[in-house]
Amino acid sequence: MQIGYGSCNGTFGELAQGVLNHQPFLITLPVPLLCSKAFFIPDSTKGIIMTHPSQTKALMACEKMFELFNLPAGGNLHIHSNIPKGKGMASSSADIVAAIRAVANSFSIPLNDKIISNIATEIEPTDGVMYQGVVAYDYINGQLIDSFGDLPPYGIIGMDIGGGIDTIQFNKRGKSYTKHDYKIFSHAFYLIKEGVVKRDLTMIFKASTMSAKVNEKILPKRYFKEIEELADICEGGIVVAHSGTMLGILYDSTQSNIEKKLLQIKEFIHQTNTTPFYYCHKNLSLGLKNLTFS
Repeated sequence: MQIGYGSCNGTFGELAQGVLNHQPFLITLPVPLLCSKAFFIPDSTKGIIMTHPSQTKALMACEKMFELFNLPAGGNLHIHSNIPKGKGMASSSADIVAAIRAVANSFSIPLNDKIISNIATEIEPTDGVMYQGVVAYDYINGQLIDSFGDLPPYGIIGMDIGGGIDTIQFNKRGKSYTKHDYKIFSHAFYLIKEGVVKRDLTMIFKASTMSAKVNEKILPKRYFKEIEELADICEGGIVVAHSGTMLGILYDSTQSNIEKKLLQIKEFIHQTNTTPFYYCHKNLSLGLKNLTFS
């Protein structure tokens, strides 16, 4: 036994979410800048796992690890995260995955993503953040549907429209999708898959906007129309947290005059008095140093 370490990234909502061939799915949009880090300190004298009262889901994940692998002792779990809670940025999923990885590291247990996924979805619908890159994932049943790889260089600029969403309660609600909606989900899925392969952000922007518009019927976002207009200025797409409060724009960070275009968006966000989230992909060469998580 040793002190165990684990981490997991958060997300900015999802590129798409819906139902494909009768199976619920989401397509992840991982944001490495958002991260949950877990530390597990084994303690053979305790017999139970101690952690902060707010970390009940991560605690459940640790307890399931102890049961699954018949681990001999308790310990202390500490989690540090910069992922906002209740916003649709995979905060709970990241905490759960980081905690599982920390326990596994402490006891030198070899894990694969499928085991982590199984444990996580026993606790709540999860975001597929245990898998690397952009993936299509059944967030209810914990099944990897497809793996797409990494997106081309991109940027995100977004905002929190306020409030919070209980993911478990939200996913219990029925979603009144139409036949047309199902066609949109299928189209969006394959647009993203092809867009990643071809390194074509335009296809990905189109798909994320399509999914976001369907979601407006399920969980409307304040300022959606305004963000749609600003996305057109940036030649980008809308991206939302389908079960959260985040609303933003995906854009091609390599296009000309992008800084000037982003100023219009930042001014709008400032005028709305909402909490901004600015993020740029690590491969940017524009030097937009002011675009950082806040």
